[in-house]
Amino acid sequence: MQGARVLVVRLSALGDLVFALPVLPALRRALPGCTIDWLAEDRCADLPRSHPLVAETLVFPRGAWRGGRGFFAVWRQLRALRARPPYDLILDLQSNLKSALHLHYLRGRKAGFDAPLAREGAQRFVDVRAPDPGRVHRCARDLSVLEAAGLCVGAPEYASWPLPAGAAAGLARPDSPYVLLHVSVTAYGRDKEWPAGNWADLARALRAAGRRPLALWTPGDRPRVDEIVARAGGALELAPATPSLAALMALCDGAELLIGTDSGPVHLAALRGSRVLALFGPTDPVVYAPPGPRARVLYAGAPGAEPPPRDRSRRSPWMERITAEAAAAAALASLSESAG
Repeated sequence: MQGARVLVVRLSALGDLVFALPVLPALRRALPGCTIDWLAEDRCADLPRSHPLVAETLVFPRGAWRGGRGFFAVWRQLRALRARPPYDLILDLQSNLKSALHLHYLRGRKAGFDAPLAREGAQRFVDVRAPDPGRVHRCARDLSVLEAAGLCVGAPEYASWPLPAGAAAGLARPDSPYVLLHVSVTAYGRDKEWPAGNWADLARALRAAGRRPLALWTPGDRPRVDEIVARAGGALELAPATPSLAALMALCDGAELLIGTDSGPVHLAALRGSRVLALFGPTDPVVYAPPGPRARVLYAGAPGAEPPPRDRSRRSPWMERITAEAAAAAALASLSESAG
């Protein structure tokens, strides 16, 4: 399909979009000269918008829809999808009711997951259904949809890309080498939270080893971050504010190491080639390990073993199995590899 037009549908969340990014170089290898668009939610749209292989980012105004408001904004967006020319291939990597709603208005050959990976009947809205590949990494799982559509994709390719001009605008870059700590979790991932005292102990260990730890933060998670900074007793500083996703990427690109739990920023930094240490408890590293050549996982379970079923309502006891001493040792070992 010379000059094919392809649409990737992956709406949210940030980490899931990161896992889907390897479909971009795979599409370019399989369909030279193709044009790739991406459909994402407004809260995540800056990621595909920043990527040079994405020609156009279509935005679902999820923020307007919250609380039942914004019906007309969503309706206008769906009607705009209907008016677009047909695509040669539409890849539904979301495969739930939300993406199926968009597929209903889009024209073109559609490929997605079969049940049970497809939820809420989404498999009925695609022409090609990829079977469940089993316990494989999310990047490989997403690429399996391309294979089901008849494309030869090969192994996932993890690569950085140049940030847009002015990406670091408003970013106060640190004036000395630094290690970033991503200490927060979302409400949906509460079970991945590492105890605040452990973060403080880790920061003190890094400072004692001559490193400069900085805590990433957003206005929404500032109270927890401030608590950890206070517990660290001067060993931990606040990282510069990151007013945009591009600024966050620029800050992570410059770090000696990023330490965090299973989260979007950790996966994004790893895929862009940063050195990353990820603390894993209730999530399976076989499936969700940060995608990148310089990522290391400190896992609470036995190597290769699956974690128990998740309870997202509270911190997992498996996160408490990971000691600050073990995290500090793994972090310093990773930093030594970097120096080497």
